[in-house]
Amino acid sequence: MAIVNNPFIVGGYLSPHYFCDREVETEQLIRNITNGRNVVIISVRRMGKTGLIRHCFYQDEIKEHYYTFFIDIYATASLREFVFALGKEIFEKLKPKGMKFIERFFSVISSLRAGFKLDSVTGEPTFDIGLGDIHTAETTLDEIFAYLEQADKPCIVAIDEFQQIGNYTEKNVEAILRTKVQHCQNARFIFAGSQKHIMMNMFNSPARPFYQSVSMMHLDAIPLVAYKPFVKHLLKGFSLKIRNVLKKN
Repeated sequence: MAIVNNPFIVGGYLSPHYFCDREVETEQLIRNITNGRNVVIISVRRMGKTGLIRHCFYQDEIKEHYYTFFIDIYATASLREFVFALGKEIFEKLKPKGMKFIERFFSVISSLRAGFKLDSVTGEPTFDIGLGDIHTAETTLDEIFAYLEQADKPCIVAIDEFQQIGNYTEKNVEAILRTKVQHCQNARFIFAGSQKHIMMNMFNSPARPFYQSVSMMHLDAIPLVAYKPFVKHLLKGFSLKIRNVLKKN
């Protein structure tokens, strides 16, 4: 378990020790994914969508049986940038597994192979690819989904701030992704978003490609009845750690 000097984690996910409540939501998300459902998670920003997803990825029934990938597309502006983020995330997750996995990755995603290099100092594989190296975004996207389909374990792909695809320079990204997702049997997808009206329209409007294709989840604030004992427990452990340090000094 990771230990930090500040018990109040305000960004990212560290470990279950620093994760408060969300027991019902965790069980619901895992149940949907393991039952083959794609999921939408909607809440305002800073409500814990990312933490919930990473907490689920941490659970044994997920991490032992699935490959998990997470990308935040808030800063992306085109399908090319989306493809770059997803390709890089898959590569970085595979890198610790060794050259066999990396070679398989580039054998399927051949349009990115030119960017595969070994660090001249460490000998570690690197993802030396810029946006300009992705010549045809749809081709590379096809290859990425082919890789997910052929992976030796089922995959979970989480995409944060998913409503951003509506602002891409290309106007048919929703339809493109819906088709890819629909035909990818070896992967489940989590679409998280903070702009409720856009996300609801994207997944609930009959005129949109993703209409009624997911299970919906909404995150509200953690109730004080759950948060108070969690904070007290963290502070108790933190105070004990400070006292031990002071005794040594």
